Amino acid sequence: MLTLYQLAGEESGGFVTFRPHFMDRISRSLLPGTFAAVQAHIPGPVTVRELTPAEMERAERELWIHYHQQKADRKNDRLFATFAGTRLIGVARCSRHPDGLEVDAVYVLDEYRLKGYARSVMQLLIEECGRNETLYMHSKTELVDFYGSLGFRLIPETELPLTIRERFDFVMGDLASIKVCPMRREPGFAVPEPEGGIPA
Repeated sequence: MLTLYQLAGEESGGFVTFRPHFMDRISRSLLPGTFAAVQAHIPGPVTVRELTPAEMERAERELWIHYHQQKADRKNDRLFATFAGTRLIGVARCSRHPDGLEVDAVYVLDEYRLKGYARSVMQLLIEECGRNETLYMHSKTELVDFYGSLGFRLIPETELPLTIRERFDFVMGDLASIKVCPMRREPGFAVPEPEGGIPA
C-alpha cells in the first residue's frame, strides 16, 4: 500500500494527497469493472454555457490561476464554460480585436481532461462566435490535430490579423521556439461528432 501511496500521491505533514490522474490510472488497471462508479465522482450534471460578465472573475479565480493567470476583458471577451454540477471545470475565450476574433485560454482542470469537455466548450464557442466570422488562434503544436478536428487550419503567421499577430509576438516572442502554430477557422465548416478515440 505504501508503494501505491508513493506512486499516486505526495506525503506532506503526515497526510497523503492523491493526484487525480494517478487515481484514474489505478482504478482503470486494478478495478476495470468499477470505472463507471469512479466516474460518478463528477458532482452533478455536465452543462456548457456562456459566462456572464459578472462570472468572468470566477473563471480567473478558479481556472486561469492554473493557466498563465489570464484575465478577462469584460468589454471585448466572451467566455464559454463547462460545469460539472456547480463546479467550473473548463473554459475557452473568444476575444474581439479591431481586425478579427481570437480564440485562446482554452483550459480544463487536470482531473477532467480527455473526457470531451474541451471539445464541448469549443463547439459552443464556435457556434456562438464562428457561425458568421473567421476565428483565429495560436495552437500548441501538440493540439493542432484536436483543433483541426474542429475546423481550424494551419496558416502562415503573416495571415493572422495584425492586432492578433502583434499581441502574441509582444507577449510570447518567436512562435517556432515556443512550439505554437497560427490557425484559422472559416465560418460554415460543419464540426463532425468524434468517432471513437480519446475525446479532448
